Amino acid sequence: MYYYLTSAIKRRAILELKDSFSRHPIYSKVVPFIQNRFSFTERPQMGIVVKGSSANKVSLSGDNFIGNVQSYVMLGYVGQPTYPIEWVREDLNAIRENEDRMPTAPGIYYIEILTVPENPQTPGTFVVDPLLTVTGEPLLRFESGIEREAQLENPPTKGTVRLWVNDRLMLSEGKDYTIDYKTGAVTFLSRFAPQETVTADYRFPIPSQGPFEFQWNTADFKTLPGVVLAFGKRARLGDKVAVKINPDREDTALAYGGKFEVSLDLDVLSQDTTATEEIADLSVMYLWGEKKPYLEFEGIEIVDISIGGEAEETYDETADINYYTASLSIQFRADWEIHVPLPLTISKATTTQLDGSDGLVFAGPSTLLFTTFPTIVGRNNDFERIA
Repeated sequence: MYYYLTSAIKRRAILELKDSFSRHPIYSKVVPFIQNRFSFTERPQMGIVVKGSSANKVSLSGDNFIGNVQSYVMLGYVGQPTYPIEWVREDLNAIRENEDRMPTAPGIYYIEILTVPENPQTPGTFVVDPLLTVTGEPLLRFESGIEREAQLENPPTKGTVRLWVNDRLMLSEGKDYTIDYKTGAVTFLSRFAPQETVTADYRFPIPSQGPFEFQWNTADFKTLPGVVLAFGKRARLGDKVAVKINPDREDTALAYGGKFEVSLDLDVLSQDTTATEEIADLSVMYLWGEKKPYLEFEGIEIVDISIGGEAEETYDETADINYYTASLSIQFRADWEIHVPLPLTISKATTTQLDGSDGLVFAGPSTLLFTTFPTIVGRNNDFERIA
């Protein structure tokens, strides 16, 4: 986490300095030589080098707990945890443009890695297998109470169907109804009162999408509109993860976080003493005056900038050419945050006494057995988790 954060701060500081110096009529030529470490193929006449970094942790609470995250999207694992995607977030711009609604249909989107990048320039590929969610689909209104046949709009995935009477009482498959999973035809076995209504919750698959390309440490905004898929560098061939999209915002993760105070040490170098001093002053002015409010709006606070001493280094002993350097120290304060997914959604709670026949003993008549809406436990299982 420390190196992820400091590397991101370094990249952002370098980009902001390049942006500011690119508009300078004289010192715009320093832009290609604003880099991390001395990674030049040839030593330039002038440049700005981030030569080191350090950080101190700022704890906001004892366990670093911030609160619950409410979102349309959540990242889940399929079988064993794998990490081709580091995190998922809402794309707020896409949601706002869609009248504050998620552009992508609710469901579980299974992502499988087909090829893996071998370097930052070579893309990998992945496919998406959608399993869409239907909630509250009107199925039947009983006229006499003895109707027996009904039809779902889509053939459902086995184990994902939940039928509700008047949106309150959940029916039991095999006892109250049977279903043909190939056609979506429902046959009722129980009697119902006239004017009672039955609605259905279920999931159904649609054809695979892709392949799509991705690269190391990049974000994908296009594959699932309204969702940001953040790819890291840990993808392996055949990795599978699931992105769950909810019809409404709900608790999707626990957030833990705090702050780090990150210090960056920069060296300004030039073959001209005046240019060295001016570039150092401009760097302070650009970051402290021009970029400070923009960065702080994004949560990157510039706490302090200090200028160190000047030094002289030999560039070419034969020609008697020297380098003149000035050192800068910039202190940032930035947030870090980790989200732990909550893949459990409670759709109903009933008062039940368990007899302990499965080896578990529950005492008291008010023990709650939670019957959950389908969640992610496996592609071909019942998508259900019981608490």
